[in-house]
Amino acid sequence: MHVKHANVSVLDVAEILPFTIRAAKSTVQELKNASIAREELERFIAKLEKNFGEPIWYIGFDVIGEKFYERFLFDKGGFLEILMEAPVAIVAHFVSEKRAKNFSAALKKTLKEILPKTAASRLLIDSIKEASEEHAELKVHKWHKIRKIKKSVNDV
Repeated sequence: MHVKHANVSVLDVAEILPFTIRAAKSTVQELKNASIAREELERFIAKLEKNFGEPIWYIGFDVIGEKFYERFLFDKGGFLEILMEAPVAIVAHFVSEKRAKNFSAALKKTLKEILPKTAASRLLIDSIKEASEEHAELKVHKWHKIRKIKKSVNDV
């Protein structure tokens, strides 16, 4: 039996999402940043839940290597992973393209509600697309490459 897979991926290269965990010079500041990011994530999920029209259940977090993942289940099937470190990556997984399209629309609406009205926000929202199993989703190794490029640009 072959299960179809559809996903929706977003990568916040401009680091404009309010729940980005930002690096800090001290442990105290890092903890404060993480706390602020967590509060912003809760607000984001509440708005997303309303716009998607079904409950989104928090199932926990994982720290794998240096990556901090928050994970959620959708009430009617599918799950959501959010990589909280900059650049934030959001990946939602479904077994139907219709659900992926509905989620994509809800995510765009939610981001329009929470982000400032800037060119960077429009670019981020416009970058949201659904992909089927034939298309490559955002993988951890791609995230690492993008993070290295971004870090090298910021260090110049």
